[in-house]
Parts: sequence; C-alpha cells; structure tokens
Amino acid sequence: MLLKITHETELSYNEPIVESVMELRMFPRQENHQHRLSFELKLSPYSAVNSYFDWLGNTVHTFTVNQLHQSIRIRTTSVVETERMMLVPEALPDTWPMQENKLDYRLWDFLQFGGPVVASDALADLSRALAPRNGIRIGELGQRMIRLINMRFEYEKGVTTSASPVTEILEHRKGVCQDFTHLFIALARYLKIPARYVSGLLHPDDTDRERFRGYTQTHAWAELYFPSTGWIGFDPTNSCIAGENFVKVAVGRDYRDVPPNKGLYRGNAKETIQASVHSEVLQTIPSDLFPEKIAPLSTSASQKPRFFLRTVNSHNQDHVQQQQQEKSPLVQQQQQQQQYRFDL
Repeated sequence: MLLKITHETELSYNEPIVESVMELRMFPRQENHQHRLSFELKLSPYSAVNSYFDWLGNTVHTFTVNQLHQSIRIRTTSVVETERMMLVPEALPDTWPMQENKLDYRLWDFLQFGGPVVASDALADLSRALAPRNGIRIGELGQRMIRLINMRFEYEKGVTTSASPVTEILEHRKGVCQDFTHLFIALARYLKIPARYVSGLLHPDDTDRERFRGYTQTHAWAELYFPSTGWIGFDPTNSCIAGENFVKVAVGRDYRDVPPNKGLYRGNAKETIQASVHSEVLQTIPSDLFPEKIAPLSTSASQKPRFFLRTVNSHNQDHVQQQQQEKSPLVQQQQQQQQYRFDL
C-alpha cells in the first residue's frame, strides 16, 4: 500500500513564551516491510533542526525557538510504502511458556514492568481469564488478549490521562488506545512474553471508515516477539493484527519512549494542543519526491503574533532580559503525552 500521510500539530500559549526546546518523533521507521520514500518537516516559527537515532532506532528531530512566540506549528508529510503480509499468528510454531534464557539479551527491556506498565493483583486476576496452558501457541495467547480486552473494557475518551498507569483502566474499565496498548503489554509481560509499544499512523478502510478507531490522530498498538518470525503487531483498540494500513513511527517500552513531541519552554503560559492526521492512498509514486526536507511553514498575516516592546538601550535591555530569565520557571511541555495522542 502506497500512502501519503500529513500530520499537523499546533501548540498554543495564552501569553508569549521563550526558549522552547522540542523533540519530535514523527519520522516513519525504515523496516523490511515498510519503506519511507519521502519526508518533509515544516515549522513555524522556523528554526534550525538537528536529528539523531535514539537507543531504539527511532529518528528524533530537535529544534529550539529562542525568540518570543505564542504558538508552534508543526506539519510533517510522509510518503510510505508498506508491504506487510497478513500473518496468522496462531499458525506460527512458537509456544508458551517461552524459555527466557534462550532469548536475545536485547529483549530484556521488553519483559520488565515499569512506568505505566505496572503489575498488580487486578492484572494477575485478569491474566487468569486467558487460561494459558503449557504448549499453547503465542499467537493464540495474543488473540485471546485482544478478545479479552475488547470484552471487558470500553473505549471512552476523558477517563484516563496521558500519564495513567494500567491500574486506572483496570479500575475504571474504560480508556483509549494508549490504555488498551499498555494493558495488552502488561498482560504479555506478566506471561513473560516480550512486548513493546508502537506509536504510529493508521489509514482507515476507505469502504468503511467506522471500522477503525484512531485514524484521525496518531495511533498506538503493541508488538509481541515471536522467535520464529520476529515482532508482530497486535492492535487491541481495533481488535486486529497490524496490516499494511499501519505505519510505524517509533517503538519503545511504553509511551514514555515514543511521544510524537515533547519539550520544555520558559514562561508561565498555559499550553493547549491541537493535532490531526490525514492519509490517502496513492496510485503511483510521485516523481518529485525527496528523502528528507525541512522548511518554514508559511503563516498568514492574521496568524502572525504581534508583540509590542518598548525600546530601551542595550544595557537596560540585557538587564531586563536577565531578570526575566531568573524569574521565569522552566515549564515542562505537558510531555505532549498530548491529549491528542491518547484520546483516540
């Protein structure tokens, strides 16, 4: 499937701020079954952008906006070709329990509880409903986890937050894609099956747009590790195996490793965020593609912030600026564990 995906984010502040330092994880991964053909990042206010690979192989773009500003707009446009085969996980030969001493050491992090993925008595009780037995196939356990979550839990926005541990969805029996994914991972790790979190983008079924939840914004699903095959994606929110309409952007132990954007700013302003994702199927590969492009995002005159500053001599200006920096706290940017990211 050849997809063009546009992801737009706008961070707004109720008063001017300075020194926004941002990290973005919006660059689709390059993998065997997913080929990133083009990526464009546009920013307003424009700033120099650097990039690096994090410890999990995700691409991170970083930039700093030093001048006074009251909003940051980010738009990414990607062209991605996916060739993910629809596997039947239950048919794979891998069985439970897995022999941990024979697993690659690099899987150790994906077997541990931590952060929002926590063990509890309620999780233990839920895991017993899976009725695992020696010799059952890992794929069948994964499908049972999906069915169990969809049978026992309701998809509803506003019940949990971006920082909610799985104990909250276990208590309220309601949540969104992040909660469903964290719960799926918690069940897998309780059974000693390596599981990781995937942040990505989802193209809906063009013939039935109600089939999938989470396609209007960034989406989350999980992957289980199969020794015979590798990582296979399970989407507990949409009760399906990740197919070619799923585009992987970042992987991690849990959401803390993969937020689409996070950062710091200096000021006392309150932040709000709006985000959207639009995807379309392309019939042919465009001829004007480029591997990676970074450019300013045009802003209309009506959207340009207006700041009125009185003129002072350079000595007083430096003194005032120094006082402001000493008085203004660094405010963490809501980790943009952003409501758009979770209320899917």
